[in-house]
Amino acid sequence: MGKKNTSHNSFSGIIKFLLLCLQSVVFILLCASGYSGMFHPSNHPWLVSLGLAFGPILLVYCGCTLLWLLIDFRWFINSLLGLLICGVPIRTFFPINFSKLNEEEAYVKVLSYNVDTFGKGIVENKTEIYDFIHHSAADIVCLQEGGYNSSERPTIDSVMSLWAYKDTTLFLYNTLSLYTHYPIIDKCIVKGPDIQHGAIIYRLKKDNDTLIVINSHFSSNNISVDDKNVFKDVVTQPTKEDTKSNIHYLARKVDDAGIHRARQADTLIKYIKTLGNVPIIMCGDFNDSPLSYVHFQLTRILNDSYTRGGNGPGISYHEGGMYFRIDNILCSDHWNVAKSKVCNRVNGSDHYPICSWLQLNSDKSKH
Repeated sequence: MGKKNTSHNSFSGIIKFLLLCLQSVVFILLCASGYSGMFHPSNHPWLVSLGLAFGPILLVYCGCTLLWLLIDFRWFINSLLGLLICGVPIRTFFPINFSKLNEEEAYVKVLSYNVDTFGKGIVENKTEIYDFIHHSAADIVCLQEGGYNSSERPTIDSVMSLWAYKDTTLFLYNTLSLYTHYPIIDKCIVKGPDIQHGAIIYRLKKDNDTLIVINSHFSSNNISVDDKNVFKDVVTQPTKEDTKSNIHYLARKVDDAGIHRARQADTLIKYIKTLGNVPIIMCGDFNDSPLSYVHFQLTRILNDSYTRGGNGPGISYHEGGMYFRIDNILCSDHWNVAKSKVCNRVNGSDHYPICSWLQLNSDKSKH
C-alpha cells in the first residue's frame, strides 16, 4: 500500500512539474505577445508575428489553468494571477461589454469596410456588398480597396446616392472612399512608406461642430494565395517536414511588413497630434492585430471603439484560413462609444465590415 502511494505521489509530482514547465513557457510567450505592441518593429521585428499568435497562446494558457483546477487549486490561483498580469491585452483582444443602444438617443453610425474591390468583381459578392452598404443607415462610410471598373460607375452612384457628400482618392491600385451625410470642408493626404497605402484626413461639418474623419489603409503583408495555402498546411498539418521553414518564411514576410506599417503609423500620429482639440474618428484596415505596435501607438491618443463597445475577438479578416481582427474604428475622447460590432454575416469581401455607434460628448465637443 505504501509503495502504491509513493508511486502515485511520484507520478503526480512529475505531472505537476511538466505542467508547470509548460505553463511557465506559455506565460512568457503570452506576455511577450500581449505587450509586443510596446516595442517598435524595426528594433524587434519578430514581435510582429508573435503578436498575431496571442489567441492560440492564450487558449493554451487557459487550458493549463483548467488543468490546475483539477490537479492543484493553489497553482490554479497562481494561473489566474498570470491572466490578471495580461489583463490589458486580453481585454483588448477579447473585450466584453454590456452596452446597449438607447432608441431615444441620437448616434453617429460609422461604417468601415474593406470591400476587396467590391468582392473582386464577382457578381454575387458585389450584390451582397452593395445591399449591405445601401441598407446600413450609416452616417459616415469609409471604404478601403474600393476600386471598380468604369462600367460599374452607374451602379456605384446608385448604391451611394443616399449620401450627399462623397470623395474618392486613389493610391496606385488602392482606392479609399468616404460617403457621408455631413458636408466635406477639405481633406489632406498622408502617404505611407509605399505608394499603395496611406490615409485621408477629412474635415466635416456636423451642425455647429467640426469633425475630423480619417480613412486609412496600412501596408499589406503581401500574403499571396500560395502563401495562404502554406499557412493552411502549417495549421492543419503541423507535422509535415517543411512546417518549420514555412513558419519562418511567413513570419519573415509579416515582420517586414510590420516595419512598414509602424513607420506609417509614426507619420500619421505626428499629424494627428497637430489637429488640436477636435472630435476625431479614424477608420481603416490596419493589416495588423489589436496588440500590434500600430494599434498600441494609435490607442495612446485615440480610443478603440470595439474594445469599448464590442464583444468577443471581433474577427474581421477571414480568408485562406487566416482569422484576425485587423479592421478598426478609433475615436477621440470627444466621443462616447455606445456600441461596436463586426458584421460577420456579410461574406462578399475577404473582410467583414465593422460598425460603431458614437455620441458626441457635449462637454468635450466645445472647442
